[in-house]
Amino acid sequence: MSLLLEGVQTTIILSLLTMVLGTIIGLFVAIVRLRVRKAFAIPLVIYVEVFRGTPGLIQIVWIYYCLPIMTGLQLDAITSVVIAMALNVGSYLSEVFRAGIQAVNKGHIEAATALGFHPGQITRRVVVPQAAYRMIPAIGNVFVSAIKLSSLCSVLGMAELMYQGQIIIANFFRPIEVFTVVAIIYLMMAYTTSLFMIYLEWKFAWVKREKNSFWQKFKNISSSAFSLKPQGDI
Repeated sequence: MSLLLEGVQTTIILSLLTMVLGTIIGLFVAIVRLRVRKAFAIPLVIYVEVFRGTPGLIQIVWIYYCLPIMTGLQLDAITSVVIAMALNVGSYLSEVFRAGIQAVNKGHIEAATALGFHPGQITRRVVVPQAAYRMIPAIGNVFVSAIKLSSLCSVLGMAELMYQGQIIIANFFRPIEVFTVVAIIYLMMAYTTSLFMIYLEWKFAWVKREKNSFWQKFKNISSSAFSLKPQGDI
């Protein structure tokens, strides 16, 4: 169990670094694509489509093995993994951010302009609150995928959760039991992330939020997820 806990620690660190850097990359790409002309946004479009259209394993291996050959810059395993995962997550988040910003009603922006708001105030008080609420579920999905993506780092010999599980299997030859425990640990980390994103969604929904507590909303979501009948607003 100590080996698995060490792997969990590495997985959490990789996932957090990936989420932070991926969010920065995704936000930058989304803002640039919305503000510049289409001709200047072509390199960013190519980046998004390449990293969304190729497997994460190939991206990790390519950056670790091929990039040094092409550039002469030798990167260690953890740096290569973080770069590959951040670029992968950033490509998905850029589309989430772009769609969320574009979903804001233009009439609200025009009304704020008519009231004398300058662009910074419009972004902070009109665009961000509405866009953030819409984007939270999709961002949560990407973050959960980032946690699972970290399992691919075992191909570079990084001592994350999956790699530690493979070491235990090589010593005790009990793959079913070990992989089951590893899967449960991944599920716990992913579910904790989902629960945190549900809390953020509840927190940002201050306009539509009723007097129900967060746990009441969580209970309603959980019950509707396992119901076969169509559900109303929760």
